[in-house]
Amino acid sequence: MKKALIPLFLCIVLVLPASAQKALDNIRKEYQDVQEMIARMMPNEDGIVAWPPDYFDLQVQQNLPATGPHKENIRMFYGKLEPEEEGDPYPPHYLRFTTAKYNFAAREYYEEYLYNDKGQVIFIYAITPDIDDNMAPYELRLYFDGNRLVRFTAKKTDAKGYLDIAFLRKATFKEVYSGKTIPEKFLDETDRCKQRARRFLTMFKGIDDNTYL
Repeated sequence: MKKALIPLFLCIVLVLPASAQKALDNIRKEYQDVQEMIARMMPNEDGIVAWPPDYFDLQVQQNLPATGPHKENIRMFYGKLEPEEEGDPYPPHYLRFTTAKYNFAAREYYEEYLYNDKGQVIFIYAITPDIDDNMAPYELRLYFDGNRLVRFTAKKTDAKGYLDIAFLRKATFKEVYSGKTIPEKFLDETDRCKQRARRFLTMFKGIDDNTYL
């Protein structure tokens, strides 16, 4: 009986990594599709767009205690679900992709959140200076299959000082960790990003429910 169980156990061990790799491949494909969709919505050099834009654009400006002027730009791209009634020209929306760029004093942050049509975040990307005391920028990536973390990677750049996001998005980052768990050093930032992912879903619903259609 024990011998009969060995091949089954080996199959399970072999299937799990393949399943994780498939999830990663699907996420990367979805991310690429979203980037192509966004590119078609943005004006080219002649100011022409290939697709009519479908997104929400929010800008927040505040003067915060201790840190001063705060500016946050949030853009939410949405997809369309199957209409509840056949032939309905206004099908319900779901949040597909969110970008957020903001600052606290001279520190700048950038984040991306990719969702599936079930309202689950499947990928988070963040540039943050809040990992080390010296505020060196890190690049974090989290990949999810449902509620399961499939992969986490952290990269660090050798660039010094208060650098803006436009520069950092073109900078070279060196990988310092890649695995299926999140080391304690990164937990505060990754937990914050996961909370942000849930809040953006709530924000999207609030906006979507209160627009004209």
